[in-house]
Amino acid sequence: MSRVDPMPSKAPKNNTYAYLASCARVERQIARLAQARGIALTVEIDPGRASYAALSGSHQIELAYAHRKWIVAVDHDTFMDDEFFKTLVLHHLPAAIHDLASAT
Repeated sequence: MSRVDPMPSKAPKNNTYAYLASCARVERQIARLAQARGIALTVEIDPGRASYAALSGSHQIELAYAHRKWIVAVDHDTFMDDEFFKTLVLHHLPAAIHDLASAT
């Protein structure tokens, strides 16, 4: 019996399910970084934008701690692809988290 991958890498990355899965993945990755820093960070992806309207273009990841915010803009392809996101964006976020935490 063969295993069927629920999200093959060649699947279209412009559907609501894939977008919501990417949002959850990004939130988990950021939560791990914040937890390692020892702060309770709030993460909001595409604030004020309906998920069906966020299927292309760019995305905003809003990090908030205390009364400070940090916004990271990410293009759609990078946001949707785990490896691109890890390579191009994730390694910048510890500095943002440090900046937010040290300002309190």
